[in-house]
Amino acid sequence: MKEESKIQKIAPQEFKNILQNLGLTEESLAEKIAVQTLAKRWVDIIGPVYANHSEPFALNGDVLVIITVHSAYKQEILFMRKRILSYSARYLGRDVVKKIEIRIGNLTPKRQKSPSYTADKTGLEGKQNLVSLAEKETDPIAKKRLLELIEFL
Repeated sequence: MKEESKIQKIAPQEFKNILQNLGLTEESLAEKIAVQTLAKRWVDIIGPVYANHSEPFALNGDVLVIITVHSAYKQEILFMRKRILSYSARYLGRDVVKKIEIRIGNLTPKRQKSPSYTADKTGLEGKQNLVSLAEKETDPIAKKRLLELIEFL
């Protein structure tokens, strides 16, 4: 006989009690989720250069607090205010973020993700892979040039 696994549902009040035990309210949890949502898309919102030197830090009511490492970045990010508000409305909904406050400070340390791919092959095995890729080239001039370049490796 098959034994059915039953998923127990948590009542809303139980969930609220768990949040309270953790020192969270529904509002603070929603703010943390909003900040994390923007943080995951921060590169798309302001670009890789500024994303490396800033981060969304907190959401205080309808004010998004952004931390940056230098006043020059603060000034540039201020110029992107409309863009940040527009993307915030897209990702979080209208009227969630109405204002932006930029502070200078230290960024939170980013966790280094371990690569999910295998290391590139080196030596003869890696060179053989390059040769086999070059052999698939249909343009004879490009194929010849690729093989010449691989020969120098």
